[in-house]
Amino acid sequence: MKRFLIFLLLGLIATPVLAKPNFPSGGTGKEGEITSKPICSALINRSDQTIIGTLSTAGQKIESGAIVKHRDNFRLAAGERKEFCAAGPFYEGQRLELVLRTVMPLFSCKTKINQEIFLDAKPDANGIKKLSATCS
Repeated sequence: MKRFLIFLLLGLIATPVLAKPNFPSGGTGKEGEITSKPICSALINRSDQTIIGTLSTAGQKIESGAIVKHRDNFRLAAGERKEFCAAGPFYEGQRLELVLRTVMPLFSCKTKINQEIFLDAKPDANGIKKLSATCS
């Protein structure tokens, strides 16, 4: 149990590696894949408001048998860009889970990270802004 808590704590406080975007096309694309070199990409907030959210890897089984995920919370001001890198484990197709939220989750998808990810907040017919992202 102690190892699980240490692993989880490290996953929550670890900061992303900042690097120039690197979009390799290799890899198997299978669920749970871990790459030998991290894949780097960027989140870009195209809206006129701050957007907060989380990027998460697929689950990974540790020695104790527990399933853990690596998560990175982000907060992007209007027009801001944040680069990040991940080596997995990925969801199928080298995807990460992206969740945009306020107090509760408002938008979620699994997106490939071999391209820039654009975040948007556009008003609907009632003037309520809907959060979204380019997810492929």
